[in-house]
Amino acid sequence: MTETPRRLGRYVLGREIGRGERGAVFEAAGTGGGMVAIKTFRTDMAEDARDYVRKLGERVLHVSQLQHPGIVRIIEQGVNADDGTPWVAMERLDARSLRQLLDALPRMSFEWVCSIGLQAADALACAHAAGVVHGGLKASNLLIDGAGHVTVTDFELPAPSPDALPAMPQYLSPEQVQGLAPDQRSDVFSLGAILFEMLAGRPPFGSPLTGSLSSVLENIAYAPTPTPSAIDPDVPSDLDLVVMRALAKSPVDRFRNAAELANALRRVRLQPSSAVPVPEKPVREMPPSDDTTIQRRGKSQHPAAPVDDVLAELAADIDAFAARGAPEPSIGKPASAAAPRPLREQGAPAPAFPTLHDAAPAPLATRAQPAMPGAPSPVPVPNAATSSLLADLAGEAQRIRVHNAQMQRGERAARTEAEQALAGRMLLVRDYFTQLAGQLNVIKPQVVRDYPLLGLGVLRGLAWQASDVNTRNRGAEAPDQLVRVSLSYLLRGQALMRCERDPQAAESLRIALREHGLRFEEQPARDEFNRLRAQVFDVAPEVRGRVELNADYRTMTLRLTLQNVERFGLVDYQPPTVDNGTEWLDELARLMLGQPSRFPTLARLIVPMPQ
Repeated sequence: MTETPRRLGRYVLGREIGRGERGAVFEAAGTGGGMVAIKTFRTDMAEDARDYVRKLGERVLHVSQLQHPGIVRIIEQGVNADDGTPWVAMERLDARSLRQLLDALPRMSFEWVCSIGLQAADALACAHAAGVVHGGLKASNLLIDGAGHVTVTDFELPAPSPDALPAMPQYLSPEQVQGLAPDQRSDVFSLGAILFEMLAGRPPFGSPLTGSLSSVLENIAYAPTPTPSAIDPDVPSDLDLVVMRALAKSPVDRFRNAAELANALRRVRLQPSSAVPVPEKPVREMPPSDDTTIQRRGKSQHPAAPVDDVLAELAADIDAFAARGAPEPSIGKPASAAAPRPLREQGAPAPAFPTLHDAAPAPLATRAQPAMPGAPSPVPVPNAATSSLLADLAGEAQRIRVHNAQMQRGERAARTEAEQALAGRMLLVRDYFTQLAGQLNVIKPQVVRDYPLLGLGVLRGLAWQASDVNTRNRGAEAPDQLVRVSLSYLLRGQALMRCERDPQAAESLRIALREHGLRFEEQPARDEFNRLRAQVFDVAPEVRGRVELNADYRTMTLRLTLQNVERFGLVDYQPPTVDNGTEWLDELARLMLGQPSRFPTLARLIVPMPQ
């Protein structure tokens, strides 16, 4: 790309204020005074630069007709005569992007989430009513000023080429990943992904910063959608439901447009989170306050002005850090100099040390012998000076021993009962899996599920072939208690799947096929000069699935791992905590066979936390 000229049309370019994968944004001054923002667009990425410039001009002209306080106002557009660089002049906003705020403050308060989401949805609703679809909404497209006002930018920008994907595709909708044109419901999905990230501190399906581009696209298209409350249990249920409906895989299950999403956000009731004692922070002195609850990151007394609050908080942190200076070494310091441990909430009375007498007792002349549990109380030595004290001490010690023994017996009994209940559930699952596998091995039903491989094709028409059940017990510790029950099975189709990959892309496909447990053969394809042109892959129409239930007798919890069941890959669930017999197992069996199932609503999806 040639260097951007210092003058475009009647505007003189100033400093660069932003840069993205498709262009840059500059501050500029017009001949009549006043500041604007000039966005230039790269044409070197386009397959047909002339066609790209034409489409860009048509789209910008269409968007310039939108009149809404939440949509950036387009003033003028043009093409530089020297190098053909297209540009657009827009109103200059004193604002920062939501991407910048999320980088500084990953998890925002519920008030901010609703405020930002509602304003963005209202702006999108205006565009949808005029027949304009954003098609590429992301966090950097939402600009937020110091008063908390949200403005949406970059509507309807064309892609440089039909197969071009954004460098950060974590906000694309499933239909866009599958190559379909975006519509109003695609914008709803993208805004739902942004709401999820504001609540959970990370995108719902990962990003290329934490995983590969292909894994992000596969997760968007096929992976189960996690709930924000699975990552943060404090998320209000109303807000949780709104985000999950916006992130529905099928467009027909989402809000029909941004106006419906905005109305749903207006009806959200934010429930206060439970109060948690504030731990003492030796590294930062806080002013005294009557509030004893931890404020959520980004919590503001004025939710409508998030940027000022964020910047003020960051500035305060920097000032406090600078005032502290270098920390003193802790090695060699006396114990009295160590930072005090927060033992209780501020304002709580200090617990009094238990005593038996109001006055301090006289020194003991004889050491009291400890009594064994269940043994008769020792008889105090008949001494006029100490007999009363020894009798009190012996009685108090015996009372404590009896109480502790009763508590230990109660805890052991409760734990034994819990272990037996957990072991009973494992036996129930083993028996269910054994019967299920035996029946399916005879019936060999068709599995009504497609297994898509992104960019390769779809495995369909699979039927049940064989399965087996394996178990593992706790060993010598408790040989009658199971810690693992697994059902492994094989699905098989009729037709091979064939595809070609260039030598560079062949290795990534090879790794993906091995990760999914698929059998394949490959052979080189050469041109007329015997040069390697591509690798041809023949993939066997087989899918190996596994359902594994693991019991942790230390925490008394269950973890269910599904491999190649809902899709290719691993998904973890926590089965229902309430023992409802075999209802959840019936729904799990329907899920394995590709039938409509309520299993995802009965079990809780376990969302892996980023490393």
